[in-house]
Amino acid sequence: MAIIGNIRKHSGLVVIIVGVAIAAFVIGDFSKKSSGGSNDIGTVNGESIPYAEFNTKVEKNLEIQKENTGNDKITDQETYQLRQSTWTTTVKELLMGEEYEELGLTVSSEELFDQVQGKQPHRLILQYFKDPATGQYNPAVVLNYLKNLEKMEPKAKNQWLQFEKAIKDDRQETKFNNLLTKAYYVPKAFLKKDYINQSKTLNLLAVAPELTSISDSSVKVTDADFQKFYDKNKIYFYMEDPARELDYVLLEVKASDIDRKKTAEDVTLLFKDFQTSLDAMTFTNANSDVKADTMFVKKGTFPSQLDTLLFAAKPGDVFPPFEFNNSWYMAKLLDMQERPDSMKGSQILLAFAGAGNENIKRTKAEAKTKIDSLMAALKKSPQSFAEAAKKYSDYPSAKEDGGDLKWFKDGNPNFDPFFKAGLELKPNEMKVVETRIGYSLFLLAEKAAPVKKVKAAVITRAIVPSNQTFQDTYMKASTFAGQNKTPEAFEKAATAQGLQKRSAPNVREMDNYVMGLASAREMVRWAFAESTKIGEVSPVFDLSGKYGIAVLKNISEKGQQPLKDIKARIEPSVKSQKKIDMMAEKMTKEMATTKDITALANKMGAKIDTSAVTFSGMNRSAIGREAELVGKLFTAKIGELLGPLTGNSGAYFAIITDVVEAPSKDDFAFEKMQQMQNFNQRVTGSMYSALEKTAKITDNRLKFY
Repeated sequence: MAIIGNIRKHSGLVVIIVGVAIAAFVIGDFSKKSSGGSNDIGTVNGESIPYAEFNTKVEKNLEIQKENTGNDKITDQETYQLRQSTWTTTVKELLMGEEYEELGLTVSSEELFDQVQGKQPHRLILQYFKDPATGQYNPAVVLNYLKNLEKMEPKAKNQWLQFEKAIKDDRQETKFNNLLTKAYYVPKAFLKKDYINQSKTLNLLAVAPELTSISDSSVKVTDADFQKFYDKNKIYFYMEDPARELDYVLLEVKASDIDRKKTAEDVTLLFKDFQTSLDAMTFTNANSDVKADTMFVKKGTFPSQLDTLLFAAKPGDVFPPFEFNNSWYMAKLLDMQERPDSMKGSQILLAFAGAGNENIKRTKAEAKTKIDSLMAALKKSPQSFAEAAKKYSDYPSAKEDGGDLKWFKDGNPNFDPFFKAGLELKPNEMKVVETRIGYSLFLLAEKAAPVKKVKAAVITRAIVPSNQTFQDTYMKASTFAGQNKTPEAFEKAATAQGLQKRSAPNVREMDNYVMGLASAREMVRWAFAESTKIGEVSPVFDLSGKYGIAVLKNISEKGQQPLKDIKARIEPSVKSQKKIDMMAEKMTKEMATTKDITALANKMGAKIDTSAVTFSGMNRSAIGREAELVGKLFTAKIGELLGPLTGNSGAYFAIITDVVEAPSKDDFAFEKMQQMQNFNQRVTGSMYSALEKTAKITDNRLKFY
């Protein structure tokens, strides 16, 4: 529970334990669901997904996430997203597995080998096995990785197996999609018809009186109007998933005046030690909320006040604490240099035994002697550097790119030895650089104009609420929840206490985000608990630095929404449609006196628009965007006054002045290609969702998470 996590972080909150116990009693009914009933987290077409098995997958994915990011701390939001993606992947594997098995679709070991090491490798291989110097795919990098795989840690082997599985799964899915897309055929007659629909043009005059001429106060909608609109648009009021509507208030935990004073006192003491520290960077990393940046940086990087001070100082200057944007800062200027932002160069690498390449037998001393000899020779003819790199360099891509490192930036750790060397060099000068993989002869080609940069040790201390402040805010929230048990009392108390009431109208069962709240999973679980009734006020939810209390406003179950539940939501649209109908009545009366479109436009206070409309094209005019009306226009005769035509956006008079037939055409190769591309995109984009809709999927995750 998130609240338990906060207690661990703020161990002085003994009083909160009582509140947690009360909250556990209040919400006990829905939390018990995780221990009762089925142990399956779901089923797919009758096949169970055991909770233990699913949770093992989640934990495994969490570990992979930690390894990939190098960060052991996973946020609640990241955990939620991993659970979601694990569920999606698990369901997809089961559904697609059934399809693959029925069709006999497999990926053989020979095919997988070809996808990894063949002449046309899989896109993931192309993406991840690039030469770090050139950024281009290099097959030698793949081979070298696989050769050393057995010597790597088990973690690396597991990563490769997961990577290989991703390639295999993607290949299998591609085969399946190809079976569908290659079964599509477009007859020439269809292509010709579509071409005509997009090319044949109606030139017309149209009048669309402004609906704003009808005042809102004159529009009276009846139950029959609501029913008519509902019946016409019923398809849009079908709920694919159950939903809840919530109102809630938040009590943010903000640092009190006492907290701010205590932080200022701590910062004052810290500054005394900072002034006398012998290693400012080490001291900073041990005491700052933000890790110190060891790079040289340009002006404009630090907070404005500190930035101005640092670039006007000299190395060794120390700057006392100042408060900015709810944090305290202090700093020491360590160095100032004129440095380029980037430089360009080339290298010749001579590796030696023990530097990571088992095929290299030369000793470190031999490598040094040879690299010095190469430098002496190339100083006389630097134009031969690329050819020498192709001949002598041990770097895998050197034979193709001649050792070209291209442009690299200041602060890039992969190029740091070369950048340091380049600072001392002029273009076309070279220097021997020792790296972790051998000796490199570095030739500087070009570097950007130098700019003033500084390196500084900057200590940041955020002003944060104390344990006591957390406790006081929680008790205030708990009192609010305990004393206001009805929606009316909830709203009245929120107004009295100056708390903004917020609304979340369409909360879904597996949501984690609720209208501005990034980690509101427990609030969602409470809203969907069987025991929670409309009008009920929740216990206090810990929402990472704030406490929330919600009231359940409405419940919408899966299926067709009844008119009564959406009446308030559709009222503006119903009124708009009523205005259109009222305008059509006015237009009908005016048509009884004249059939002249110019006279009708004048009487309605509207202008005549000249439009060009195609049957299936994207038309710019208002009437051209009314699909049903466009269909009617293409059945009308030239010169015939049409109207009033009522659509979704207005009411119209129209006269077709001319019909421009589609130009004669026999070759529809381009149109066929477009149709095929559109179909392929639709198939690959919607095929799986169609499978999901027809499958029998039971989702029990709410019981567990």
